[in-house]
Amino acid sequence: MATLTKTRRLSPVRCIALIVLTIIVIVGLTILVIWLSVKPRRPIYSIENASLHNYNMTKNEHLYGNFNFTLKAYNPNSRISIYYDSVEVKLFYNSLQIAFNNAETFFQPHRNVTYLDLFLSAKDVALYGDIARDLKTERTSGAVEVEIKVRAKIRFKVGIWKSSHRKLKLSCSPRVPASSTKSSQTSPCDLDL
Repeated sequence: MATLTKTRRLSPVRCIALIVLTIIVIVGLTILVIWLSVKPRRPIYSIENASLHNYNMTKNEHLYGNFNFTLKAYNPNSRISIYYDSVEVKLFYNSLQIAFNNAETFFQPHRNVTYLDLFLSAKDVALYGDIARDLKTERTSGAVEVEIKVRAKIRFKVGIWKSSHRKLKLSCSPRVPASSTKSSQTSPCDLDL
């Protein structure tokens, strides 16, 4: 008797499914290896050296003043550098925007602390009702709590590869001393990336 050997052939659907599954596994393993070798960590930001100069509140409750801050940016990554291609800074008091400025663009190497001086001038800002009264009260008590919002377009650099632009958003709430003799405390920032 002759032995019949039956060869099993893969159907085209099974062949395509096997190829797709193999590609997914290879891509997944490649991403895992890259991630484990880079070990990305989020940058850390805080506000230091907050100060208010040339403060003046007119009788019709218009605010003038120069708010100065230092933004401390810490990049804890050992292989990732960051390009800050645009940096926009807004200053708010009780949800009212009182100043705006664009900061200098910069490059931050890995494992680096960068200090960025922020100068925000409030010029003829109309304050209404409770906002003007609250600002006067806070200033009299010794410190004014403001909110700084930073928006930046950033790119990451790993080796020779550079990412596309991403939006970085910071929200910081420092207390600004009302007099130049008092020093401000470091205020951490919330990061949305």
